[in-house]
Amino acid sequence: MKAIQRLTEVLQQKLGKEIPLQEVGYETMSFTHEEIDEALVPPYMIAFVEAPILCHSANYTDTEGNYYTLMLVETGDETPYEVWLVNDKLMSNFLEGIEL
Repeated sequence: MKAIQRLTEVLQQKLGKEIPLQEVGYETMSFTHEEIDEALVPPYMIAFVEAPILCHSANYTDTEGNYYTLMLVETGDETPYEVWLVNDKLMSNFLEGIEL
């Protein structure tokens, strides 16, 4: 559920409006090292994580049809690795200007 909370907090700041929880999708997935897309998660982030690697995903579609996805990848650290996508495009600087 951390993915839902993080997605709504960030999008509330980015979009300037409250995100209704009933409009947020959520799923948990597990992967092997070979299944992780290196464009999304650098191999060094999961090098020491035993499979299965857990990924918690939350998504939201705004009124203009923009599709926001947050993936929290468990790395063994206290804080998971965050992957932000907008309309399925990786947004490496998505959190710029966000203060949480």
